[in-house]
Amino acid sequence: MEIHKREDYDIEFIQSLIDNGIEESINVDFKASGSLSKDEMKKKEISKDVSAFANSNGGIIIYGLTEKNHKADSFSFIDGDIFSKEWLEQVISTTIQRNIDGLKIFPIRNNGNIKESIYVVQIPESQDAPHINKDKKFYRRYDFQSVVMEEYEIRNLYGRKSKSKLAISTLNIRYEEIKDGFINFLMRVDVANIGDIEEANYKLNTYFKNFIPNKFKVSWLQADSNKNYCSTRLDGNRSKVSSNGTSTIYPNETINISSFNFYIPVNDIEEALKDMHISFTLLFSGGQDEVDLDDNLMREAYLKGPINI
Repeated sequence: MEIHKREDYDIEFIQSLIDNGIEESINVDFKASGSLSKDEMKKKEISKDVSAFANSNGGIIIYGLTEKNHKADSFSFIDGDIFSKEWLEQVISTTIQRNIDGLKIFPIRNNGNIKESIYVVQIPESQDAPHINKDKKFYRRYDFQSVVMEEYEIRNLYGRKSKSKLAISTLNIRYEEIKDGFINFLMRVDVANIGDIEEANYKLNTYFKNFIPNKFKVSWLQADSNKNYCSTRLDGNRSKVSSNGTSTIYPNETINISSFNFYIPVNDIEEALKDMHISFTLLFSGGQDEVDLDDNLMREAYLKGPINI
């Protein structure tokens, strides 16, 4: 799971960021303890950074962690008696308009010691963007920074809530059987509507790269023929299987968009699993979602049984 989308955070997680030299990014920011202050300029910095994430693609700000060359470096604990979670929540809510729905603050105490605290502020990509700061400016994330937005960027954000948002929610690969000299795999993909509006126009492309030349074979159930499946050979030893959504998908709804079989000759299974790469692109009117399959998962599905992602 992406580190800014976790459901919980603890001191071991923060230590792992340091041990692995995890780098800041458009979704991750590290702040030393001095970033929390009752000084008005520091409060403006807090609101600027938080609103920038909400106006962009969301992310986390970890207060209580220093960085060196934009990599997690060392603990910089915060005195939780002076700067409480409630204090930080108040700073954010009183300096940013409109309120950011879904924002969470995870307090972490080193060995339960409140004077050695770390705060992980988890900020969603806000559907109510753009959010304005107390200084009457709008900010967004750019590389490792929070920068002032251009007028056209602000204007574009006003349309965010009217755009649909779909995501590939479940991938399932199952080894079915050996028949007529071929090993049969079932590929199933589900799509979820994680936005606020319905979507009627969407399509999934499944790409197979480095498949054994001239031996790519797929089929689908007759009952699924209404999904308009299509198999296409592409340049560079690639093939594509496409399927179109056939019904409107509503917010908080998940549906199956693709279920098809693909076949590998029994005598070529080792060669195929060694080089084959599978990826997925979901296209819809509000944007797209992409997933690359770990190259080892096909082998696991063959040797160990069904794989769910």
